[in-house]
This record gives sequence, structure tokens and C-alpha cells, in this order.
Amino acid sequence: FFFFFIFGMMIRSAIRGLRFATSVNQARALSLTAPVGSGFLKAVDTYFSEAAALTTHHKQLLEDIKAVDTVLSFQFVIERDEPAANGEKLFQTIIGYRAQHSHHRLPCKGGIRYSPMVNEDEVKALASLMTWKCAVVDVPFGGAKGGVVIDPREFSKNELEKITRTYAMRLIHHKFIGPGIDVPAPDMGTGPQEMAWIVDTFRQFNPEEVSGQGAVTGKPLEMGGIKGRVEATGLGVYFGIEALTENKDVMDSVGLETGLKGKTVVVQGFGNVGYYAAKYFQERGECKVIAIAEYDGYVYNENGIDVEKLKEFQLENGSILNYPAAESVKGGAESKLALELECDILIPAAMEEQITEDNAACIKAKIIGEAANGPTSPTADTILNSKGKIIVPDLFLNAGGVVVSYFEWLKNLSNVRFGRINKRYESSRGHAILQLLENAGIPIDPKLAAVITSGADERDLAHSGLLDTMRSSLSQMYAKKAELEGGRAGLVSLRVAAFVLAIDKVAKVRDAKGLIMST
Repeated sequence: FFFFFIFGMMIRSAIRGLRFATSVNQARALSLTAPVGSGFLKAVDTYFSEAAALTTHHKQLLEDIKAVDTVLSFQFVIERDEPAANGEKLFQTIIGYRAQHSHHRLPCKGGIRYSPMVNEDEVKALASLMTWKCAVVDVPFGGAKGGVVIDPREFSKNELEKITRTYAMRLIHHKFIGPGIDVPAPDMGTGPQEMAWIVDTFRQFNPEEVSGQGAVTGKPLEMGGIKGRVEATGLGVYFGIEALTENKDVMDSVGLETGLKGKTVVVQGFGNVGYYAAKYFQERGECKVIAIAEYDGYVYNENGIDVEKLKEFQLENGSILNYPAAESVKGGAESKLALELECDILIPAAMEEQITEDNAACIKAKIIGEAANGPTSPTADTILNSKGKIIVPDLFLNAGGVVVSYFEWLKNLSNVRFGRINKRYESSRGHAILQLLENAGIPIDPKLAAVITSGADERDLAHSGLLDTMRSSLSQMYAKKAELEGGRAGLVSLRVAAFVLAIDKVAKVRDAKGLIMST
């Protein structure tokens, strides 16, 4: 049997090898097949194809790494808490998905979203984007994404637990979850509570898995989560834009001074990502956040909005509208008009396809930072680039969540929290250094002294690792952009450069693995 297995694999390898017979030099001239599917999936495929045409990889390899490897779809029934109007038990059918785009590196990684808009094409698009996102920021995962077709606001906590645990059991049954297989995380409509239910369900079925907590990230701290994960995506957005604005050539190209201080910012979306991005722009960057938009309208104050106070108001009232320290513009259609406000930096942090050919020409921001997944359509992307705007793409800018999720996964594999082993040692060394300086008569500012003697805790280390990752990845993107342009600045967008960078990294892994056991 083993002989026939190996012989079969060799034949398969030979057949696949024939597909790669065309020389590398000819690959540039070959175009990929036209993208298919819904709008978002088509957009991701379009961006991939545009970048792939600038690489020297063989067409068949490009087609292979573009395709989604595996899609799991299923449905199940739950009993609702409240009976039907006639007093009988009320049941509801729930539809779930999990897509694994690439197994070039394992585990696969990607969030689970609860939304009535979830469909197979959306999940496939998001899984694809996760592959390229992980590659850009050097996180060694393949891309995945999951979704459940519900509006979580219409279900009780008890019902959400039923849905989440049943969804998890389906993933377990089909071997679509595990610390070395596929590691979900929160996304739209989910959070630490859902991740706690999922990891608990996984541990119930896999009690022998010593690193079982690593089957999910974005968990509560008491379930193996990591300090810094909650704010990670929004903080990563801030770190990415901060690094960008320190580049004088880039800022000169859009007529802005270097640095963030004093820049005006508009944020669309005031959930987790939008809130933390706005918070850090205001507190660390000393920016003026002049408008924040939600699904039902936006608030505006040309002198700046206090982000923390607005969040408190939202939590108390269920909406940002009617916040007393800003003008409220109400209505779902009007909400999108916030994207067109005069500002230096626009942060779309809500849904995909918010900037389209219908409103792209009206965007006045100099810098568009994509905190959401796929907020800009390909046509809008072309329009904005032709107007000289800088679009900082989603596959880089909103990668903060997966970066810190990677840190959480590493923590769960080692079963030791970051800082536990070395924090006290670092603190003692800092005290010794401070004592030497004081003995030498060198005055030390109290704040600086506190930094020297504190020692790094888990949040400090997570933030430091995220900062280093975002700055390093942005540098790689600009280096790739310069390489592709060949001295003719402005020919290649930052998005295309990021996709080429990601494609090259994935292709190198595939080449190194070879064909026989490649997936």
C-alpha cells in the first residue's frame, strides 16, 4: 500500500510539474482569469490579480494560491427562549460557515462574525484577505474566516451560547479547529464571551490537548487571553498611520506637515476598532477627531470630540446621536456623508465597500486608513489614487488584531504569560541603574525613573511587539513599492505593493515545501 501511495504521489507531482513548464520570464505576460463572485470577493480577487501581474511567478501557481482551499457550510436548529404566539416551542434554523483559504502555513487563522449579511462569498473573501494580511506582517498563519447568519442583538445570552457552542461542535466534528489546525478569533458581532464558549467546548472534547487554550484567541484573560488584545486592532491602525506620517517624502506628496499632531481625523464606525483608533489618535497623536459616524448618523465638532466622553454617552444611551457636545446628523444615508467631510485623515472602520465609485470623487481626506476589511472598491481605489490620495490598505493597517492574537497563541502554547519570568529581574536591574545615576549626582525625571524601574508587563510587551511589527511591515511595503516602480515614483499604489509583498512570501513557502505534499 505504501508503495502505491508514494507512486501515486509521484505521478501527481509530475502532472502538477507539467503545469509549471512555462518559463518564469513568460509569467509576467500571462493574465489571470477574471474574478468571479459577489462584490467583496470580486474586489479581493481584483486586487490580487493586479498585483499578481507584477510578479514573476507562474500563472498556475498564482491561480493555485489565489483559490480558497476549503469551505465548510452547515446548518442546525436551536430552540428559542420564548415560545411562539400560539404557545408552542419556537425553533430557528441557523446557518454557519468556515473557510480556510490557504494551508501553506498552519494553523489557519481568522475571526468569526455574527451578522445577517454573512454569506459564503463574504467568508471566502475575508479568509483570502487573512492570508495576505498574515503574510504582510510576518505572522506564520494561513488565512481563514467564519460566520454565522444571525443578528446577535435579536438573541438572548442563553440563545447565543447555544448557537456558539453548536457552531464550535460542528467545527470540532469536521476538524476545523485546534491550536495546530485552525484558530478562530472575534470579529464583527462576537467578542471574548463567544471565544470563551468556543474554547470551553473545544476543551470538553479534547481534554488531553495540553495547549488547548490555543485553539481560540481573543479570549478573556481568565481563559488564557492576553493583555492588549482588546485594543490591538485600533492601536495597530494608530501605529501604522503614525509611522506613515513620519515619512517626510510621503507627507510632502499630499501637502501635509510630518507627524500627527494637529491633524484632523474622521472615523467611520465606533465599535471596538473605531473607538480605540479614535482614542489613540486623540490621546497619543494629539489629533482633532472632528467627526465619528455610526450606522444611524454621525456627530461633528470642528474643534474636536472628546472620544472617551462620547463612548460613555453611547454606552448609556445606545447611540452616539444627540451627544450634547457635537452636532448630530441623523439617518443611515446621511451617515456615509461623514466620509466626505474635509479632514486630513479618514479612518473607515465599519463595513466593506463604503467608498465606491459613487462617492470616491467626493472624498476630501489626504490619507485614507482602512481600519475595516475591504472598505474601498477597486473602482474607488483607482479614482482615489488618480487624485493623489494615500490609501493605507486593510491587509496591513488592520492587522493589529492578528498580530496580538499570534502573541496570545504563543502564550497558550507555552502556558506562561509574557513577563512572568523576566519582569521582576528587569525591575531590579532598573533600580540598580537608577541608584548608580543618583549616586553620580545625575537628576532623573520621576516619570522616566518609573519607566526604568517598572519592568515590562504583558501589555507593554504586546504593544511593543505590535509597534515593531507595524513599522517593519510598512518599511517592507515601501521598499517593495520602490522596487516595482524602478525609480518612477507614483506608478504603484501602496495596496498593490502590499499584495505583491504578500504573494511573494506565500509563493516562497509553497516553493520551499515542494509539490508532493503541498496543500
